[in-house]
Amino acid sequence: MKKAKAAYLLGKRKFVIDEFEIPEYGDDEVLIQIKAIGICGSDVHYFLDGRIGDQIVPEKFIIGHEATGQVVATGKNVNSVKEGDRVVIEPAIPCGKCELCITGRPNLCPYVKFLGTPPILGAFRQFIVMPEKNVVKLPETMSFAEGTLAEPLAIALYGIFLSDFRPGDSVAILGAGPIGLSVLFCCKYGGAGQIFVTELIEERAEMAKKLGADYVLLADRVNIEKEILHLTGERGVDISFECAGEQETIDQMINIAAPGGKSVIFGIPAEDRIFFDPHVVRRKQLPIISVRRSAFTTEKALLMMNKSSLKLNSIITHKFPLENIQDALEMVASKRNGVIKAIIEP
Repeated sequence: MKKAKAAYLLGKRKFVIDEFEIPEYGDDEVLIQIKAIGICGSDVHYFLDGRIGDQIVPEKFIIGHEATGQVVATGKNVNSVKEGDRVVIEPAIPCGKCELCITGRPNLCPYVKFLGTPPILGAFRQFIVMPEKNVVKLPETMSFAEGTLAEPLAIALYGIFLSDFRPGDSVAILGAGPIGLSVLFCCKYGGAGQIFVTELIEERAEMAKKLGADYVLLADRVNIEKEILHLTGERGVDISFECAGEQETIDQMINIAAPGGKSVIFGIPAEDRIFFDPHVVRRKQLPIISVRRSAFTTEKALLMMNKSSLKLNSIITHKFPLENIQDALEMVASKRNGVIKAIIEP
């Protein structure tokens, strides 16, 4: 059996490059040579902490799930793609049989196999086998690196759908990392009214301006809540999107939402508990919506990127070979060197 290279995470903050056997593919599966993988915030959590909640990384494990690649071979029943096709990999493999799958919520499937989430090996490797239903053709106009943005953009788009966003809505996006900027891209594309973005890092704040935010506020220089309330005539925003995973931004999310508005949580906190003032939430009758991955939005995300005059691929700031994944994760974790989105190219 042929072998290829993979980056294995050994507990916390240590990668080793090692060989693995390229798996055989079944009749309904596709063998893909991976060309690019985006580094996600969840990868950073696994790298720093060795876990996300009760999802604990084994001693030697492959993380990563935002992947694109080229089809090398297909099983005999596969007909939607062929050898040589460029594809985006949908990282979630739901069971398709449980109540949640049947009712159109496969992202909540309790039996889902998700790349890079223990115990399912992830995408920081050179080859992978996936079911046919988990590959989406990459438009010819888009690079492999750009295609990796489809997965976080699909999450952003799914959260927008959950929020019942409408053109003209005022929105605040707390945190301008890759997910926050993806939410901004969706809101701008969808015709939002006022768009407020908050951020601590100047390079990310500048990117938010480039992608069309009306107001970009540096969180260490102004009082976010007072400023947004002032700019909205003390009303607040129709929808507040929390994209940083911090207690401070959770508080801001609630306090800047208008009465009768909505708050949406994208961020993944490092802590196991977050808190909010129930009296403020109750008085505003404020729904708090949590986003769990995405469902049925990957192809829509690709279409948006392909059609929009806004260039979401400008958030890709760094690229690394697989051998330098340790340096890449260290940089992303510390948010050094102006990094916004880093890509591994194995």
